[in-house]
Amino acid sequence: MYSNYDYTNQITRSTESNLETLLNNAAPAVMVLLVLLAIIVLAVAVLVIVSQCKIFTKAGEKWWKALIPFYSTWVNTKIVGLAWWWFLIFAGLTYLGGDWKDVSGVVSMGLLLVSFNYNYNLAKKFGKTNGFAFLCTILPVIGLPILGLGSAKYNKDAKVDKNGIFAVEK
Repeated sequence: MYSNYDYTNQITRSTESNLETLLNNAAPAVMVLLVLLAIIVLAVAVLVIVSQCKIFTKAGEKWWKALIPFYSTWVNTKIVGLAWWWFLIFAGLTYLGGDWKDVSGVVSMGLLLVSFNYNYNLAKKFGKTNGFAFLCTILPVIGLPILGLGSAKYNKDAKVDKNGIFAVEK
C-alpha cells in the first residue's frame, strides 16, 4: 500500500540542484557587475585625485604634492589658511580612526568636522559659499572637480580665519 519512495529526500536533492544551477548561471553576470563596479570606483578615484592636483596648481603649489599622503594634508592646511596645528588634529584623528575601534564613531564625527573646517576655508579661498563647503565635505566627487577642473579662481588674499569655522570673535 505504501511506497518506499522517499519524497523528502527527492525534494531536497531537487532544491539543491536548482540552487547550484542558479549560482552557476549567475556567476558570469556577477563577475561582469563586479568588474564594472571596480572600473567606476577607479574612475571616481582618478577624478578626485586629478581635481585635487588641479586645486594645488591653482593655489600655486606643485601638483605632485597632492599625491603624497599626510604631506598633501600639510600643504592643504597652508593653502586654506588654517593654523598649523589643524594638521596635527587631522593626522591624529586619522590615526585614531584606523586603530581604535572603540571610539570610531566619535573619531568619524571629529574627522567630519575637521574636514568641513578645511573645506569651509577652501570654499572661501575660491569665492564659494558655506553650502559649497558642505558639498565638498559630503560629496567631494562633485565639489572638488568644480573647484579644480572648473573656472573657479583661487584667491590667496581671501579673508579666512586661521581657525576656520571655529573662529573666536574679537
